[in-house]
Amino acid sequence: MDQDGIMVSKAERLQQQYEVSKARADSAKAALAELRRIQNQKAKKEARKKRNHALFESAGLMILADLVDTESGALKTDCGALLGGLLAVAKSLESGPESTNFQQWKSTGDALLAEREALRKKTEPERDKETTSEAITSILSDNAMRD
Repeated sequence: MDQDGIMVSKAERLQQQYEVSKARADSAKAALAELRRIQNQKAKKEARKKRNHALFESAGLMILADLVDTESGALKTDCGALLGGLLAVAKSLESGPESTNFQQWKSTGDALLAEREALRKKTEPERDKETTSEAITSILSDNAMRD
């Protein structure tokens, strides 16, 4: 019997249970889809943040090399000349890290980064140990503030 005292057939009762269960399943499916959408959105945002961070580090290296004006962000040299130079560097790097050019460029770059890091340590209070990426980022930030 149902609430009004009317007898409900087993088939009708099962149909009602089915409809209630289906509504719950549809609701759970929609909630799951929303949760997945939010997770995908967060993953994309995190990937975008990592990409932007890497791009800012690259720009910071161009600032350290005195190729970019820190105030305006404008290149200090002709675009074509800079691109040509970068293409020559890229071509030279194809021979791998064992090449003479690579070793020379690496030692020069590492020396400048170490010099900037030492200068930063002299002017700032001791910090907790940082990762290499964090150290480069802070060096580049310090450089941008000083220039």
